[in-house]
Amino acid sequence: MRTKIKLLILLSLATFAANAQYSPFSFGLKAAPQINWMKPNADFIQGNGAKIGFSWGFIAEKNFSDNYSLNSGFNMLFNGGKLKITNSANGTVTNRNYFLKYIEIPVTLKMRTNPIGGIRYFGRIGVGSAFKIGSKSTDEVTATGGVTTTNPKKTYDKISFVRESLIIGAGGIYELNEGPKLGLELTFNNGFTNILTEKNEKAMPNSLELAFSIIF
Repeated sequence: MRTKIKLLILLSLATFAANAQYSPFSFGLKAAPQINWMKPNADFIQGNGAKIGFSWGFIAEKNFSDNYSLNSGFNMLFNGGKLKITNSANGTVTNRNYFLKYIEIPVTLKMRTNPIGGIRYFGRIGVGSAFKIGSKSTDEVTATGGVTTTNPKKTYDKISFVRESLIIGAGGIYELNEGPKLGLELTFNNGFTNILTEKNEKAMPNSLELAFSIIF
């Protein structure tokens, strides 16, 4: 009986030691410059270039082991895109610049390597649900006669409230001997839902960002 008890205690200690090698939860902050563009899906709409954006956010990680974790938190997105819209009825061409604000809730699986020269490399994949908190636009309208009119920035309501996307990222984390961890990640956010609510207009937003993070 005593032998069984000792074995049970040793097994419990071994399990505790294995689990103690990593923190079950990690939290951090991130900031990221972005390149944003829109992918249209209508014959009379064309992409009209990329624009610079920015995001910042809070990171929450649930670590299942030293190499795998479930990531969430929230991101504040300040992005948009540019579209060229042709009106076949009257021949006018509108170059529209969108200024969009979202709060995004990502859910991703993060897979880390063991330390290599003090750096853990990782890949991340999952989905994000973003909710609109603001939308504006500027229009540059060219009539058939060649006269161009520029409208100032104003509220533009014909943007869907929810945006869904696929998130794919890769990067590295530098682990200090004591203190926080410093991260660098390149992330592609691929929107797969139409965000335009104007009749017959369809476009999906995309972004590429370079995120700097600090994890505690």
